[in-house]
Amino acid sequence: MPNREVDTMAELFFSISRFWLLLMGICCAYQLGYTLLSLVKTPHWKLGPCTNKYAVLICARNEAAVLPKLLESLRAQDYPGVLDLYVAADNCTDDTARLARKAGATVFERCDRTRVGKGYALDFLVHRIWAEGKHYDGYILFDADNLARPDFVRRLDGVFSTGCPVVAGYRNTKNYRGWVAAGQGLCFIREVRFLNSPRTLLGFSGNVTGTGFLVSEEILREAGGWPWHCLCEDLEFSTVQMVAGRRIAYCPQAEYFDEQPAALSQSVRQRLRWCKGFLQVMAARGPAMGRAALRGSWSCADLLISRIAPVLFNLLALGFAAAGAVLSGGALVALGALGRILVCGYLSMMAMAALTTCTEWKRIQAPITQKLAGIFTFPFYMATYLPIALAACVRKVEWTPVAHTRAVTLNQLDVG
Repeated sequence: MPNREVDTMAELFFSISRFWLLLMGICCAYQLGYTLLSLVKTPHWKLGPCTNKYAVLICARNEAAVLPKLLESLRAQDYPGVLDLYVAADNCTDDTARLARKAGATVFERCDRTRVGKGYALDFLVHRIWAEGKHYDGYILFDADNLARPDFVRRLDGVFSTGCPVVAGYRNTKNYRGWVAAGQGLCFIREVRFLNSPRTLLGFSGNVTGTGFLVSEEILREAGGWPWHCLCEDLEFSTVQMVAGRRIAYCPQAEYFDEQPAALSQSVRQRLRWCKGFLQVMAARGPAMGRAALRGSWSCADLLISRIAPVLFNLLALGFAAAGAVLSGGALVALGALGRILVCGYLSMMAMAALTTCTEWKRIQAPITQKLAGIFTFPFYMATYLPIALAACVRKVEWTPVAHTRAVTLNQLDVG
């Protein structure tokens, strides 16, 4: 091919690449506004009358190592109203059920090897509670590895008492050691600080992230239990509420701690499930969300843009830039172009990590050296998402449990 034609095609590819990156920037520019708003204002909620009746729902599969610590933190809640603890011992082969009963929880044991996953266990637990003739104003969902601040329930109750049917808490991490756990923890902290917080301030809906949230009994009764059974049941639940016009509020004062996978292999398996679950949710709920967005639901449009646009546009821009580089001068030019893209990506991810770490410095429970190290390793953690997302598109993925081993109390958490 003549050099002039090669140069023309290369310029075309580079122009298309720049166009896609610009389009992504326009689509996500509002998130800059979110960030600026988060830096100057935080949602503050008054405490409620504490008269609501709550049930805590915990699904545990072989969680004997960590579940007692969660139940201990829940028994220490300063909420004066009714707070009953329920555990679904889901296909357990250890002492989970016995230890949960010893800690004062009502335990229902489930043995079902065909319908596997947290969504099925939650549905089982809700129906067992209803079969006992029990009624509550709301249900608080936790994973077995969590820990809750003593005022967690009281803080959620303050928001719930204003009429919000779903309330999410502040998801912190209890193991910030290592680049994998730190990276995953930063992702959750960034989401609540710079996405859910401004959404709540502006009156839009946030989303729940698997654990640490409150849902009204009215929603569960209307749904007939917990019918959200895909690999990413929290996202499916969130999308259903948004399409229905319900608001998921965020309470930054309701803090709880979550254990992150320390090994890369565990993190990859977990995120592969999340990515596959995202695809399932988009296939099942995406059209309804799109229609709701066209009818004026900013919450639905926001979720679609924030989840889909960065991945799609970065892949397209990377592909066009690589193709243009190859056409314009071979492998060395291609590597140079890709290198510039990777450097820009690294710096942007590092800046995001630095901003999150600095603003949440006091809440991140880790030594100073680990906090600083997490800033520089965060881009590497995020980079692993690309092959995971691609694998989720072609691989069959099933729900598998994640081992939890960090059995600590709130007082034993590292203090940075």
